[in-house]
Amino acid sequence: MAERQLKRPAPGSAALLAGVDLGGTTVAVGLVSADGQLLTKLVEAVGEDHQPERIVKRISGLLKEALRQAGRSCSDIQSLGVCTPGLLDLSAGVVTAANLKGWTKVPLVKLLSQELGWETCRVTLEHDTNSALLAEAWVGAAVGLENIVLLSLGTGIGAAIICDGRLLRGSRGQAGEVGHAILVPDGRDFGRSGVAGIFEGYASASAVVARAREGMVPESSLSKLEALDCEDVFAHAAKGDAYAKELVRETARYLAIGCINCCRFVDPSVILFSGGLAEAGESLLQEVRRHGGLQGSPLPCSLQASASASLPRAFCFAS
Repeated sequence: MAERQLKRPAPGSAALLAGVDLGGTTVAVGLVSADGQLLTKLVEAVGEDHQPERIVKRISGLLKEALRQAGRSCSDIQSLGVCTPGLLDLSAGVVTAANLKGWTKVPLVKLLSQELGWETCRVTLEHDTNSALLAEAWVGAAVGLENIVLLSLGTGIGAAIICDGRLLRGSRGQAGEVGHAILVPDGRDFGRSGVAGIFEGYASASAVVARAREGMVPESSLSKLEALDCEDVFAHAAKGDAYAKELVRETARYLAIGCINCCRFVDPSVILFSGGLAEAGESLLQEVRRHGGLQGSPLPCSLQASASASLPRAFCFAS
């Protein structure tokens, strides 16, 4: 797949970029200026009706409302970027499979272009993790760097990679699927993939919760919670719960192994953590760094928390 070149407005230009961040539960739209400043952002629940036509109409309505709030018109928009998780055919603008019910081979770019009717505005589709990394490289934690890995640590684990200044896609557009790399041969699946022994089956947010439940001990404060999520594990570890602290140490060790593998394959100058698990912040990073010396020397790159949650990621690849 040929690399798509970024053509952002020149700094100081009046042109805008528009973005759509379509997830399984929410859709966010917004407008960003030529220098990367977020001007308007609207977020709405996707709802139970996942029909593509309905969601496209809602996206269109939100974009028009964003323009109204900003006091701008559609002619000001140079391009529109749409980011979403799932399997995507980027060149065709098609969502092959997504975590939205019924979304199979949905020609999202075509549907949205037709619904908007903005003849001068190009619509581009991109993976959400790639978009987050491009945001970091544009106005975030990785400005000026040419070799970067972003690990998205959520329900699963995904990655985006910039190598020698170019976004790495692979022959099928699936570069960065590190969550399915084998971490523990003949191991377990604590995640939701159904594949045993893989990275996300041990170190994703869902895997942390599954491991916590399976090995629960009655003396742990976690055992008294009716519902349990990854944030609870890290919060109780910070309060000194011995069982939660051990879970965090184990998770950090698995993450360190994954980071070591990324360093050996890609040789990045920095690995960024994003997603729900990364919200544990510096405490998790410190544990991962501590385990990063499993091969006798420290990790050969820095580890940082991503700032992409506050960055206009859906705008960064529009061209």
